[in-house]
Formats: sequence, C-alpha cells, structure tokens
Amino acid sequence: IRCRCQIGSMLLLALSPSALTLSPAPAASGVRVSEGAASSIDSGARIWDAGLALSMLLSSPALAGKRVLELGSGTGVGGLSAAAAGAQVVCSDADKECVLLLEENIAANSLSGRCRVAKLVWGCEDDEECVLGLEGAFDLICGSDVLYAPNAFDDLLSTLVTFSTPGETEVMLTYPTRYTESIFLEEAAAHFETLETFEVEGAGVENVYCTRLRRRDAEEFSP
Repeated sequence: IRCRCQIGSMLLLALSPSALTLSPAPAASGVRVSEGAASSIDSGARIWDAGLALSMLLSSPALAGKRVLELGSGTGVGGLSAAAAGAQVVCSDADKECVLLLEENIAANSLSGRCRVAKLVWGCEDDEECVLGLEGAFDLICGSDVLYAPNAFDDLLSTLVTFSTPGETEVMLTYPTRYTESIFLEEAAAHFETLETFEVEGAGVENVYCTRLRRRDAEEFSP
C-alpha cells in the first residue's frame, strides 16, 4: 500500500525531573492528557482502561534512552508516559484528528524533544518509510487496545515485523479480554515469541491484560 506520510512538528524540551519515577501509577509520569471528541466506541480520542494500564507499565526510568514506537496512540497516554520516563518516542496513529490531538498533548507536556508524532496506517509503505526515517529501529513497540479487529491483524503484524529487529525488539500490548487477542497471538507466533501474559493490577483498571513479545531471531523463521 502506498500513501502519503505526515510527521508532527518539533518543539523545545522542558522535562520536569519529577516525571521520572518508579511509582506504578498512571499519574506517576506526570503527563497531562486531553481527550478529543470520541465519535464511536472504537475511537482513539478518549482514554480507555488499556491505555491507562500501558501508561502505568511505561512509567519507569528503566526506559531512559530506549527507542519506543507506540501504535494506535490515540491520546498518546502511553507514549507520553514513556517519553516522560526518558525514552525517545514516536507516537503514531492513522487518524488525522488523533495526530493533531497527539501534537497538542505532546506540546502541553513540553515533551517534543523526546516525543514525535507520525501518521501511520498499518501496512502503508510510505508511512512506514517515514517512521523508519525518524528512528531507524526500535527497542520497544507498544500499543493499547489494538487487538479488537481481526480484519486488521495482517497489516498490524506486517507493521510490527517492519519496525522490529530480529532477536532484539520487544512488543508490549495491553488489552481487555475478548476472543480476538488469541487469534492475533497465534498469527504472530511465526515472528514473535511470547515472553509473558499477565493481568495488569493497579491504575484503577479491571480485566486488562498485558502480553510481552520478542521478535524471533532471523534463523528461527520458517521459509
């Protein structure tokens, strides 16, 4: 698929030292996140429980210096938390309104020195080339509530493979339990090994799980 890419603007960094914390709470990162107009149940313009869970998990200085790509960022609550913890982050979304919302939230937190925005349609070669031009490779790819639509799984998996390095890149996905996540994880097994799956506790959420994957070594791939 070929399509036009869009990269968000960059501003100066003014990161508060208090943003770097080990406390596992969604507000621990100190980020302020505004929601947009959510026109549907699958809108990324609002903060869902899976996003709060991802924010909590990414609010750790252990991410300092890591290159992180967030897929389907929506409000950016997860990616902004990683940036506040010291990571170099690219927040991405296919929706133009969410891209604008992401730019506003990044600027509101003075995190533009660590966090950039890209329009990214999964499976779109032009968009993927633009994002690859920002960081080249990523240590961690993350996403919240991106496993609800099986018709998008082929493109999602293709995008994960494009941005991951064999034997190195990890993937962190948070999601409420449905029947769909098992479908995706079975498809992903050819390229990614499952490190762990656990229920996320805290952040005021219930029935939200996290699965961590790692890209398989190149020699493990089946022809």
